[in-house]
Amino acid sequence: MKLTPSKHTLLLLAALLFTSSLAGAIWFVRYMYTGSIAFFFLLWNLFLAWLPVLFALLARRRGASRVGRWLWGSLWLLFFPNAPYLLTDLLHLGQIGRVPLWYDLIMLITFGLAGLFAGFASLFWLHELVARTWNRLAGWLFVLLALGLSSFGVYIGRFLRWNSWDLLLNPTVLLRDLADHLLVRGQFLETAVVTLLLTAVFIGSYFIIFALPPQLAQVEQ
Repeated sequence: MKLTPSKHTLLLLAALLFTSSLAGAIWFVRYMYTGSIAFFFLLWNLFLAWLPVLFALLARRRGASRVGRWLWGSLWLLFFPNAPYLLTDLLHLGQIGRVPLWYDLIMLITFGLAGLFAGFASLFWLHELVARTWNRLAGWLFVLLALGLSSFGVYIGRFLRWNSWDLLLNPTVLLRDLADHLLVRGQFLETAVVTLLLTAVFIGSYFIIFALPPQLAQVEQ
């Protein structure tokens, strides 16, 4: 796999910034219209979705040591589920009124896509790094593993209400709660189904988006 040109990286970052800025602008218009800070959590969730982008760029920067890459890669994996998690905020549609339902739908979709694109961009950069360091098979195995773990992380965040940093701050309590949850047959099935479905959706989406960078790279020629 070829090294991603820095120009392409900047182009991708610009596109991500545009999408995230658009999401923030839509929220701001809603705030000005209603005077309510409802859905402010979307801005926080979008900020968390950008952390994997930062960690991926730090991991793949020139001159990064092996220890540094493992450190930034581990932080990336820890916070990566926050990016696709934004898609699940669609569950809040219709819960907070005062604006037309279609407006909130567009806002939630924009935030969801901004988070998903940010996450996939960071995954693409690390996919490329792993493939260059080892081989293409290792790169794709990394993608499948990351998306599977991310789907499980999204489930933990949405249904069990745990955050990424809780794995560092409250690991014992988190693991105990997770174990108690999975020991109940109905909850175990729910966890398995949700995780598998999200994994399938994320894999299919990434495969589609993964085909775009080579086409974008032609713009530079």
